[in-house]
Amino acid sequence: MGSILNESDRSEIVSRMASLSVSSTRRWGSMEISDMLKHLNLSARMTLGELTVPSVNKRAFQMFPLKHLILYVFPFPKGAPTAPELKPGDAATFEQERAALLKLLERIGTGPRDGAGPAHPLFGPLTWREWGVATYKHADHHLKQFGA
Repeated sequence: MGSILNESDRSEIVSRMASLSVSSTRRWGSMEISDMLKHLNLSARMTLGELTVPSVNKRAFQMFPLKHLILYVFPFPKGAPTAPELKPGDAATFEQERAALLKLLERIGTGPRDGAGPAHPLFGPLTWREWGVATYKHADHHLKQFGA
């Protein structure tokens, strides 16, 4: 499984982001390209602890083996629900959202690698290494959504 903490995995995500354009169309879901980038921006801010998203108190998702399977084995399902705080609302322009996201991904990728990171609203406490995998997997999921 890839991790945003791994430089080569992060470079691959950045390259795929560069292949997107304002005319990229979704293969599933309801977000437009700028909305998807804004959604990933909000998620990255959550990863950094800059955006608080309340817990949904689904304890089963915080326990082994389910947490492990979702983070490391199963693909993210298409159309999975998202927290209201991570819904894009009014996105900036495509280029502004992409540039902001690339900066956030670099901050995450070059940040802490050991110890505990912020709590995730579904998975509860995550280590920075788990956040690295979750961030990569989430970005990969949405890049596939737009054919990148």
